[in-house]
Amino acid sequence: MTLNILISIIGFLFILSPIVFIHELGHFWFARRFGVKVEVFSVGFGPKIFAIKDKYNTIWQIAAIPIGGYVKMLGELNVSSDSSKEKIIGSFQSANVWQRILIVFAGPLANILFTIFILFIINFSFG
Repeated sequence: MTLNILISIIGFLFILSPIVFIHELGHFWFARRFGVKVEVFSVGFGPKIFAIKDKYNTIWQIAAIPIGGYVKMLGELNVSSDSSKEKIIGSFQSANVWQRILIVFAGPLANILFTIFILFIINFSFG
């Protein structure tokens, strides 16, 4: 009984992790295209298990609690409605409003496109 529960949990995480990765990759891709610096790309929350830094100084990490993920962009936590403050070039706030909308929407869009791709592969393979 306990083995079945453990296998179910591992199977759930095996399916969830690629979905989270694709979702966060959507945010990441659009942010980079619009010139927003991505500081951290994480699959999972909590303490990091493994991390590597790329040539753009983005930290790619796998964290201990694998039930989600996040993309931390420059200046993302310093959101303010005060428009008189100077915006940092390359920060999330320095992007146009429509670019920020696309960056936020890119995660669900990536999941939708990934789902269509998977369904196409299944239908093509098995009919």
